[in-house]
Amino acid sequence: MMKLIRNLFRWIVGATFIFSGFVKVIDPLGYGYKIADYLEAMHLSSIESIALPLAIVFAVLELVIGFSLFFSQLPKLGALGALLMMVFFTPLTLWLAIANPVSDCGCFGDALVITNWQTFFKNLVLLAMSILLFAQRKKIKTVYHGAIQWAIMFVVGFATLGLGIYCLKTLPIIDFRPYHIGANIAEGMVIPEDAPKPVVESYFIYEKDGRQKEFTVDNLPDSTWKFVDAKHKVIDPGYVPPIHDFTMTKPVPEEVVEVDLDAVELVYGNEDGEQMFADVSSVPDASWKFMRYMCEDCEGDIDVSKIKITYSDANGKLVELGVDEAPEDLEFVEAVYEEAEVENDIAPRVLADERYSFLMIALRLEDMDREHLAEFDSIAEFAAANNMGFYCMTSTNADGIENFKDEHPVKYDFYNTDPITLKTIVRSNPGLLLIRKGTVIDKWHDGNLPKVEDLKTELTGKMLTAQHNQRDRLLYVVWILAALLVMAFVRIVYNWLVKNRYINDKNDLI
Repeated sequence: MMKLIRNLFRWIVGATFIFSGFVKVIDPLGYGYKIADYLEAMHLSSIESIALPLAIVFAVLELVIGFSLFFSQLPKLGALGALLMMVFFTPLTLWLAIANPVSDCGCFGDALVITNWQTFFKNLVLLAMSILLFAQRKKIKTVYHGAIQWAIMFVVGFATLGLGIYCLKTLPIIDFRPYHIGANIAEGMVIPEDAPKPVVESYFIYEKDGRQKEFTVDNLPDSTWKFVDAKHKVIDPGYVPPIHDFTMTKPVPEEVVEVDLDAVELVYGNEDGEQMFADVSSVPDASWKFMRYMCEDCEGDIDVSKIKITYSDANGKLVELGVDEAPEDLEFVEAVYEEAEVENDIAPRVLADERYSFLMIALRLEDMDREHLAEFDSIAEFAAANNMGFYCMTSTNADGIENFKDEHPVKYDFYNTDPITLKTIVRSNPGLLLIRKGTVIDKWHDGNLPKVEDLKTELTGKMLTAQHNQRDRLLYVVWILAALLVMAFVRIVYNWLVKNRYINDKNDLI
């Protein structure tokens, strides 16, 4: 009976480690982001640079340990490795469940998202299994000689490390995120009508006679109590769409330049070549045309289109005009210098655009790899010449964008997006997406951007055909690996049954 339990635990722990390690190995940058979140929650942001190396090491170790246990290759070391991993991660996930500094531990990458408490209870079960496997490690049977087992494990380890580095230098070979090729971003933001609604408990703090007390919305106090504060606790977030933070807003400078309009002198001219000097409160009639402005006390140039003058007509109705518009029969009220109105969020318009659009994803311009910027510039020029959109989405503020443009002049526009969203869209800084009507046609790492010559075709057919071919090749590989795993599993089970004399085999072991 103990043999059956031991082998069952070995397969369960091994399979869990293999799956968990694999989804992290193919997305090392994503796992690195998660470790960076851990370090920040622990107030260790100063060593955030080790997040990515740690992610690769942990992912490779996890997959190798899982392979060791599942296929009984160096099982003693595998059992020790599993126990050490679970002893380390189980208390960590308990802290995550209690403190909840991050909502998702990232144990299974983006392939399977579970809550912190679910993760902790899962780790408790795996820890118990790992303890038993370690205690029974000397009784775990192996098929091959020790040297062969070491050779197999070295091959598995180096192959796993190579896969991780490959996915880091390109993109994950399997994309579990909601921005995968073929996904429609706009549809991913839709909340179904019958979706569960968020459940929030609200508590209101009131004070009376120096004493504070909490009340719910159903038993608020009378007017003798003074409101102090309110607390809101999310019991159930309800349905959260896969994509919920995809926005593209125009960067706004942190410091707005104020202009003293009293120091601005407006210059007008008429058909006779005469000039008139006026201030914002005395704009002349239509026989005079605005020519230029003068301002000795202004710091730098000003945009006269931002000067808005408010007038009042005979009925008291307010009218807003510019410096180049004649105030016929209007009385001056006030003048202000205001920033030009900009579209708050252009994402809906971009996602509805029937043209092809390129989205350059630059998490932080100051940390971005600039080796391939010339290639992005070429694609932007190609897009402009062929009636396509090209937008750079970044979390860098307006001042940082201006600094970047001073160092690297570009002809495309920048828009601000939440950094977590940018990390999710593509695992590259910078990276590139091609979309049309909100559907992701293709995506690239900055190290393997498409050549402009390759874009001079019908993009949807070309890119989707390439994607289908890639998917087919991936399916072939998955089928082959799955077949080998099934055969190996059958061999292990069959040999175990023969050894324990559950069945007879004249040829003994396979």
